[in-house]
Amino acid sequence: MDRVLERAPLLGFRQQDEEGQARESDHPIFLRAAHSPWRPLNQNALGYIRGAILAYMIATAAILLDYKTKHREDEHTAWHIPFQFSTITWLLLVLYHIMVTAWTVTHMHWPDTDPTDRRWETRLIRFLSPPEQTPDSRRRFYFSLFYTVAHVFALTNVMVYWTIMVPNGHAHWPAQGGRNEGFYIAITEDDNSKFPPFKDVFSEGWFKPFCLFNLFIFPALITLIETLFLNSMRRQEPVPSHLFGIMAAAALYLVFGAIGKLLTGHNPFFWMDESIVGSKEKVAGYCVGFVSLAAAMFSMLYGLINMRENVSHTH
Repeated sequence: MDRVLERAPLLGFRQQDEEGQARESDHPIFLRAAHSPWRPLNQNALGYIRGAILAYMIATAAILLDYKTKHREDEHTAWHIPFQFSTITWLLLVLYHIMVTAWTVTHMHWPDTDPTDRRWETRLIRFLSPPEQTPDSRRRFYFSLFYTVAHVFALTNVMVYWTIMVPNGHAHWPAQGGRNEGFYIAITEDDNSKFPPFKDVFSEGWFKPFCLFNLFIFPALITLIETLFLNSMRRQEPVPSHLFGIMAAAALYLVFGAIGKLLTGHNPFFWMDESIVGSKEKVAGYCVGFVSLAAAMFSMLYGLINMRENVSHTH
């Protein structure tokens, strides 16, 4: 009976006090990451779905690396690729899905292991299984923050691309004229810029649009799927700590990008280049905007979780 409950979706166990806060008897966040809140998505189906998503992401990551190193027109060294925000976004998402896919599969097939068993197979299963959550452990918060940063970065990556990079001609979509055509849309009052024509998206074949889709659309798409359907994690608590963590992570990325500029001579974003935007003050303003956008994306993620909690709880 215990094994059946271990493998079942975490429904019907939601216990809250009068203020709506989760009680200590609630399921650990690590198990909630490995369970869908929707009854049709049982552990078996969820395991297959997570496995398929992870396989797609790993295969696509190799394709994207090939695209960035061999097929993208760029006069800079390939060593700037590790400093790109899209690269960091994909790395965090792949790490997260490796983790939760392993938890989902091991918790379904091997929910209980003998702690005294020293065989390498058992040790491997214990390593891949969801961690134990003790009342005084900080691992719950660290994992929650990691989950939040990974998916906030995914949303921020897509938002920055479509609201800043594309209108300013840094989108890598096929377009007539030079690569920087349309650059002055957001920087000056020049009205001669124009948006890259989407009718020419497939003029160079399927490979480039496929890579751009996975770099700048797929991260937001998989965030929506993960948040709404694949896990039953609750809203982040405490909110101030998560918000501060998100903003700190965004600021640390900007520092990381600045280090990349020193090492490779290339900024991860054009608005981090003083020679392009015109002054250090504008660079600082864009950096503040980037951190603020990350905070706004945290609010969006928080709202999505709240919506899923309310809908799944009523069904």
